[in-house]
Amino acid sequence: MGTGTAVLIVVAMILVLKVSVIISLRNGIVRAKNRVQRAWSDVLTYERRKLNVVPTIAEKLKEYQEYESGLQRQLTQLRGLAQGLTEETVDVGSLKDVEECSRALLAGIKVAVEAYPELKASELYAGWMKELAESEDNVAAAIVIFNAGVQGFNDRIQLFPGNWVNAMLNKERSLPTFTDSAARSGIEFPGPQFGR
Repeated sequence: MGTGTAVLIVVAMILVLKVSVIISLRNGIVRAKNRVQRAWSDVLTYERRKLNVVPTIAEKLKEYQEYESGLQRQLTQLRGLAQGLTEETVDVGSLKDVEECSRALLAGIKVAVEAYPELKASELYAGWMKELAESEDNVAAAIVIFNAGVQGFNDRIQLFPGNWVNAMLNKERSLPTFTDSAARSGIEFPGPQFGR
């Protein structure tokens, strides 16, 4: 075997190695995006489950009071906003709107219930509120998983050498994480201060 053949073998091995690395990086980006899509679907699933409980509670309130049109409007708005969330498109802004509307509606329901202690003491109502609290916890957990997936995806497309592979092959854009300023407002976080 001559020197030319050995050089060709080494060059071929280097090319195979480079192609393997590029394929591996590209597939890693695709896997990370698929994890984000799955996590987004989980957020929507839990959000929809929560929305199934709210109308039941609101319906029960009709028996105890003259039903407020504002509460009904909020429920209709919440349903409309939730229907705007799709599994095909990650839309953190729309999710934030759904969460804010949900919080406002639940606050209105809690005020209405305070006026009727017999409803508050009802086992049925207590069961609904427990289910609603569990649904809210599930949504929150799904959002945490979604945000972790988004961070992993963004890291893959922004850090070297994945950013090169993404620019050449995938052409994906970074995704926003879900930040809930209302939830964070009650939490003091004395984390590290960067840039000082």
